[in-house]
Amino acid sequence: MAKGKYIFHRCSHCERVTKMELIGAAEAQPEKTWYRCTRCRHASMVNAEDLKRTQEESKKKITREECSEYHPENTYEVGQSIFHSDWDDIGKIVSKEKTSRGESALVVAFEKLGERKLLENVHQDVIDNPE
Repeated sequence: MAKGKYIFHRCSHCERVTKMELIGAAEAQPEKTWYRCTRCRHASMVNAEDLKRTQEESKKKITREECSEYHPENTYEVGQSIFHSDWDDIGKIVSKEKTSRGESALVVAFEKLGERKLLENVHQDVIDNPE
């Protein structure tokens, strides 16, 4: 077992792309390996083929035509590509979180701006009259 080996992978427990530490191979299933999330310490088995596919997808360049335009009143899915017209930037939704006010927020990894949080499913009256 090689300590110090890490990957970046989506943790199924905390639902974020995090740094995962290699903790060992699965004896009964040689194509799978045990990794531990360094954020929540949850251990999970990762399939080598899934990991390779995820890495290949992350290397693909996102085009403007593939993206959905961001609007705060819409809802989005993790992994979806969006375009923010005010910032003129393309990004991929990494995870979803709840704000302290109970609203839903998207964590988006933009190409130029880096990681930003955006609100989703906000009603028009809240947009027009914020508290």
